[in-house]
Amino acid sequence: MSQDNQFDKESIENIIGGSGVWIIITLVIVAVLGFKSFRMGEVSGEQVGVILDKMSGDMEVIEESGVKIYNSIIKEFFTLDKTVQTLDMTEDTRRGDRTGKDDLKVKTIDGSDVYLDLQVRYEIITKMADVVLRTSGPGENYKMKWMRDYVRSIARNCLGELTTEEFYDSSKRNEKSIKAKEIINKKIKKFGLIITDIGIPQTPHFYKEYEDMIKKKKLADQEELEEKSLALAAQQIQKTEIQIAENNKTVELTEARGIMKQSIIQAEAEGQRLEAQAKAYFEKIKVGADADLYKMKKQATGILAQKKAEAEGIQAMKQALEGEGGRNMVKMEYAKKLKYVTISAQPFSKESHIGRFEVNKQLGVK
Repeated sequence: MSQDNQFDKESIENIIGGSGVWIIITLVIVAVLGFKSFRMGEVSGEQVGVILDKMSGDMEVIEESGVKIYNSIIKEFFTLDKTVQTLDMTEDTRRGDRTGKDDLKVKTIDGSDVYLDLQVRYEIITKMADVVLRTSGPGENYKMKWMRDYVRSIARNCLGELTTEEFYDSSKRNEKSIKAKEIINKKIKKFGLIITDIGIPQTPHFYKEYEDMIKKKKLADQEELEEKSLALAAQQIQKTEIQIAENNKTVELTEARGIMKQSIIQAEAEGQRLEAQAKAYFEKIKVGADADLYKMKKQATGILAQKKAEAEGIQAMKQALEGEGGRNMVKMEYAKKLKYVTISAQPFSKESHIGRFEVNKQLGVK
């Protein structure tokens, strides 16, 4: 019994000792593998990072640039370009994302085939990078799925609403491009993408025969437009000349009215001046005449008074002379005259007798 017990004890110790070594080895292997499974994911300034949890399926969006450490066993790291990107779909085989011709063929509403280049500018909505990864998968699958196939389809439909002739009008092409962009963005925004612009960098072209017809039509339209322009220019010149004549007539009429008005004003002013002058002259003559009349009246009154006085004096003198006083005055006057008279005489007589001559002494005669 003792030997059997010893055998069992030794067997158990051998088994336990061997298993312990394998456990330790296993733990070491797990630790080494676990250490090696840690990775560093780098996000540049032009990228957005996404870490996928393989166990739960959750995703973490990393918008800031830097380094992110993760366990590659249970997680996976992805980066997407967050800059504005350009997708060229062009006829030029040296450009674009595909080799060979990649321009867009559009069937116009009137049945013509038009070929044009498309240039699409787009970007990822950064905070929805996980949605892009979940719906489009890793890498650049979203470019092919949305930016190429879906954009070409919607752009073809919108531009196909134009007629062949309208394709030459850049404003109408731009209207349809804007419409296509709005329709596309309404669809793809929920998938984390947005288009900033859809451009048509070059003039669309048609098959050669149709282009020749269009060129001929354009030449004819241009000639017609030139004729219309010449006719319009002639009409404009005629209108200008009529307007100039009207303006000249208006100016001349205005000037004539001005001259007439000025003449009327001058005539009125001259009439007023002459009237004032006449009134002043009349007043002057009237005042002078009144003065002369007054003076003549005064003179007449004086003359009348003088003559009356003289007449009265003469009358009085007459009356005085008619009496003795008159004779005395005559005597006195004779006396005055004879005062200085010398009388000499010689006596002679025609008669036969001699008489006596006497002079009154009062007369002053000797």
